Amino acid sequence: MYRRDGSRRLVLDLFEKGEADRIPIHVESDSKTEEFLYGDVVGVGAKYHEWRRFYIEGGPFRRKTGESLRNWVDRITLEAYDWPDVDLVVSRALESFEHVAGKYAFKRFILFKVLGPTETAESFFAPGVPEELMLKDQILHRYGFAVFLKFKPREALKIYDKIAAYILEIVKAGSEVDYVDAVRIADDIAGYSGPLYPPLLLDRYLYWHKLYSDAVEKKGKYPVLHCDGDLTRKKLLLHLSRIYKGFHPLDLHPKSTVNAARKWVERILEARKMVGEGIIFFTGIPIDLLFNNQLSVRDFLEVPLTLLRKHTSRNLVLATTHSPYPGRSYSEPQVKLKLMHLLKSLS
Repeated sequence: MYRRDGSRRLVLDLFEKGEADRIPIHVESDSKTEEFLYGDVVGVGAKYHEWRRFYIEGGPFRRKTGESLRNWVDRITLEAYDWPDVDLVVSRALESFEHVAGKYAFKRFILFKVLGPTETAESFFAPGVPEELMLKDQILHRYGFAVFLKFKPREALKIYDKIAAYILEIVKAGSEVDYVDAVRIADDIAGYSGPLYPPLLLDRYLYWHKLYSDAVEKKGKYPVLHCDGDLTRKKLLLHLSRIYKGFHPLDLHPKSTVNAARKWVERILEARKMVGEGIIFFTGIPIDLLFNNQLSVRDFLEVPLTLLRKHTSRNLVLATTHSPYPGRSYSEPQVKLKLMHLLKSLS
């Protein structure tokens, strides 16, 4: 069985020296007990629940049913929302984190996870989730902020900066928690075709993420970015590698089949050449294949083991690309069998 002795030290060695005594594992899950049992890393979200509910209930800047585009754009201003006290937002986010993370302190490498300004801004414009999707635990993305940005860029950036400033204070507070080892900011800005937003926003994105990274490093912790999509397009990954010390999940190419995942592995190797040594990649275990019950254990294992062989274990945490799909679990027999074989093959 794959042993997890010295998990925290293992990942710290990877960040400090680029290599560790064995390959660290991160099996991301909504169940932190599973995450703790299977891997060396536990990531816990710092959430201001009032804002998180916008994806479900609809955000304050959403377009109302039947509202014309012009009326909606004209109606939305920074002042149209009653912004909460910064200290309140920070304290509640910290409480949500510490309530869960405290029991794993110093036993695993602890990630303080925060939702970034781009995704949070989109939640403010989210239409809400219809009841039939809510029952399936799904979130509806319509990129309302991206649309608003196109028609009213100056006001959109004011809203973005306002949200980003709150998140900076959360990042600062999380970096001061003694048992936090790294801060991971989840802020999707790209798809497989590259960036989803115009250069105007990309500049603001890089500006704020540099502030986040600096705040984290100032406290001796490691800044990590979670961002889906092909970040190698327009060399966005190269720019971000000058800001962050780690990246997850390197979602550079579709990987729903073994053949597609083979190409994905090659894209990760290309990304490594782009950023060079010293940047930690959290990747290698595609959720798509892990939860595909039609795929054999052997075919599944080919992908992470091929990456490990070609990339080597340097600067690599072998990590799932995402948490399980809604309604799915690592406890499912076929999924657990694949996971156990992978852990055994690494022992």
